[in-house]
Amino acid sequence: MATLLFGIGLLSACRASDSSLYAGPDEASVTPSRSFSTEVSASPTGLSSSLRNGLTALDTAEEAVPRGTAYHLVRDDEGTPEWEIKVRSKSGSEWSVSVSDDGTKVTGEHEDKKPDDNADKLGSFRVTIQEAVRKAGTRHPEQRLHSAVTSKNTKGEDIWKVTVTEGTTAEAPRAQTLINAKTGKVTRGEAGEATPRA
Repeated sequence: MATLLFGIGLLSACRASDSSLYAGPDEASVTPSRSFSTEVSASPTGLSSSLRNGLTALDTAEEAVPRGTAYHLVRDDEGTPEWEIKVRSKSGSEWSVSVSDDGTKVTGEHEDKKPDDNADKLGSFRVTIQEAVRKAGTRHPEQRLHSAVTSKNTKGEDIWKVTVTEGTTAEAPRAQTLINAKTGKVTRGEAGEATPRA
């Protein structure tokens, strides 16, 4: 029994992380290293591993914040690749959550003290950021997920703007899919959509 308990303790210690996310003067900081079990259905087959990992990362970030709703995702390929995600809690607090490349582990998080106007709109959205990424993924199933953010179209309507790329460099060809946040309608050629080069 002593051996078993020692093994469990060692396993728990191995899960600890020395990683940290440094917050600014207006931000409260914590440095978790947690893994979450997400449903396979959140990452449908037929999409690139990048798109699947991005969807998993969104779910992981939401689980890290009490009753959280993700509303902003950006892929960070500098240094150790990871996902930077903004999440709003049910109480109204806003958090920046860093998630590992595979989408399963929170590597850092801190509370944002400066309110984000986009977060206040989430209550009126009928389409989640995950649904927007899936819609974009059906159009570009083999490309890499770069970002998913809120924006407005030429009519002033709230939309999700999902950007995918053919590589990780700044010069990599990219394409954007625009999804109406209330109707789910997909539009193209708006908000400066970039056309991938051949």
